[in-house]
Amino acid sequence: MAQSVQAGKTVCLQYTLSLADGTLVDSSSESGTWTYVHGHTRMPAGLVKGVEGLTAGDHVRLPLAPEDAFGAIDPGAFQQLPKVRFPASTLYVGYSGEVAGPGGSIITFRIHAIEDDTVTIDCNHPLAGEHVVFDVTVVHVQD
Repeated sequence: MAQSVQAGKTVCLQYTLSLADGTLVDSSSESGTWTYVHGHTRMPAGLVKGVEGLTAGDHVRLPLAPEDAFGAIDPGAFQQLPKVRFPASTLYVGYSGEVAGPGGSIITFRIHAIEDDTVTIDCNHPLAGEHVVFDVTVVHVQD
């Protein structure tokens, strides 16, 4: 009997991730098949719910609202920092980088705006606020 996707199972997926308008964001053909432990790997809640109970060979298309995908844009995730803290080569709107966070975590950011003496960074997920579509095929499920 085929195993179904449920908490604690190792799951292998092929997928495409697109914006609601069809713009391709990522796919397993570019990034490789995605293997994870269901219920223990951080991933969008709508994707977790959408593949729950599927078995190898099943395909599902999951249009997700921001709150079920990568979250709404959090205004508190924008911070102003002194411009002198940034190397000149990074001082352009759209630059993406990473900084060390609490407890050894990594915080990703994008430069949102540049003023005379300050830089506004955005620490939201790059897809925060976006409606997205996951097209997913379950390749394998195992204990």
